Amino acid sequence: MSVAVGLFVYGVVVAVVAPRALPRLTRHGLVPHLGVVAWLTLMASVLGSWAVAVGLGVADAAHSWLHADRLVADGLHEAEVIASGHEGLGAQVALLVVTAALALLAVVLGVRLARLQLRMRLRAREHADALRLTGRKVHRDAVADLVLLESEERAAYCVAGSPSVVVVTSGAVAALRGPELAAVLAHEHAHLERRHPLLLTVTRGLATTFGRLRLFTVGAREVARLLEMCADDAAVRRHGRAPLLSGLLALSGVAPAGALAASGADVLARAERLVAPRRARRLRRTRMGLLTGIGVAVMGPLLIVGAASGVLICLL
Repeated sequence: MSVAVGLFVYGVVVAVVAPRALPRLTRHGLVPHLGVVAWLTLMASVLGSWAVAVGLGVADAAHSWLHADRLVADGLHEAEVIASGHEGLGAQVALLVVTAALALLAVVLGVRLARLQLRMRLRAREHADALRLTGRKVHRDAVADLVLLESEERAAYCVAGSPSVVVVTSGAVAALRGPELAAVLAHEHAHLERRHPLLLTVTRGLATTFGRLRLFTVGAREVARLLEMCADDAAVRRHGRAPLLSGLLALSGVAPAGALAASGADVLARAERLVAPRRARRLRRTRMGLLTGIGVAVMGPLLIVGAASGVLICLL
C-alpha cells in the first residue's frame, strides 16, 4: 500500500507544480519539440502513476477481503489495536472505501475519455470527407489531398482523415505569392506528417475529461501552441524564414474546430519568435530544464516504487 500512496502523492505534486513551472520554459518556444515531449511525458507520468496506484490499492483490498483467514487475523489484530487506544478497523474500512471510490472514478473517466477520443476522430474524418465534396481537389500526395475551397477568407488549414486534407481558400491563393503559398502548405504538411492532429485530439480529450486539473488544461493549450512552432520550423527548413513570415501574416482566416491552421495560435508571437535571435545561454538553460522535467516524469515513479518497496535500500 505504501507504493500506491507514494505514486498517488507523486502524481498530485506533479499535477500542481508542472503547470506553474513548465510554461516558463516553453514560453519563448526555443526548443518546441522538446517542450511537447515534456508536456506529454508529464501528463502520461501522472496518469500512469494514478492508474497504478489505484490498481495496487484495489489488488491489496481484494486480497485482504477474499482471504477469510487473513481477514479474521487482521480483525483480531485491529481489536488489539483498538483496545490499546490506537486506530482501529474504521481506518481500514475507510481506506477500502476510498480505494473503491477511486477505482470507480478511474473507470468512469477512462470510459468518458475513450468515447470522447472516438467522437473527435470520427468528427474529423467526417469533416475531411465533407471538404473533399465541397472543395475542388487540385493535388494528391502520400500525406494528404490538397483541396481548394472557394472563399474570400484567406485561410489554410489541415484536417486529419482517411486520407487527410489540406485546405487552402481561393482568397489565400490570390493573396499569397508562390513561395509564400509553398511555405504555408509545407507548414500544414508538417502537421500531418508528424501526427500533430492526433496529439491534439489526445490533449484536448484529456483537458475535457480532467477539466479541473491545470496540468491538462494548460498542457493542452501549450501543446497546441508548441506544435504550431514545430510546423513553423519545418516550413522554414524547406522554404526559408521570409516566405513563411509574410505568408503567415497575410492569412486572416480562422480554422474550423478540430483543424490546425497556419494562422492559428498567436501568429504575431510566432512571427516574433522566428525573427528573434536565439541566445546560447537561454537555449542551453531551457533545454536542461525541459530534460530535467522529462527525467522526473520517467524516473520519478520508478524511484518511488523502488524506495517504497525497499529495492533502493538494498541497492544502497
